Amino acid sequence: MDTHKFAERVAGYATLTAVSIAIDDFLWPAVILWQGAIAGGITMFWVALLANLIMLWAYDKLKRDILCFEALRELTEQEPTSFGKRLLVKFIRAGKVPAFIAISFYDPFLSVLYMRKGAGRYQMENRDWGYFALAMIIACTSWTFFWQIIIVIGKVLWGLV
Repeated sequence: MDTHKFAERVAGYATLTAVSIAIDDFLWPAVILWQGAIAGGITMFWVALLANLIMLWAYDKLKRDILCFEALRELTEQEPTSFGKRLLVKFIRAGKVPAFIAISFYDPFLSVLYMRKGAGRYQMENRDWGYFALAMIIACTSWTFFWQIIIVIGKVLWGLV
């Protein structure tokens, strides 16, 4: 891999990580604490939806494989030559649904990129929007539940409940 691709991927992952930390680790608990689980969960759904739509739009506009998903897709669409590549392709093909669910807990944006068909196709299709909606439900419900539990535990430990 050349240094330009490496730098693009570092920048891509750094941006994704910064957005995820800002929303999931700082904003989400603050809003849940302030508004409660239901109203805060709804507010954060809209915030997460906007952030994920912006990231999808930017990713598709850039038309660059900054997160390595296109390289993985390309790998699965061709006949792997080495043992290591055959093994990787086997794992990727075997676990699409469990991987989608696991990635959705972390980030709907990544889960949609993971589930897209066809390497180098930087556009959302109808099936992608379905995956995106399901990933948003999984992520937002789990983050709201997670932070609500942490907040309740924190209040109990500090004697606020």
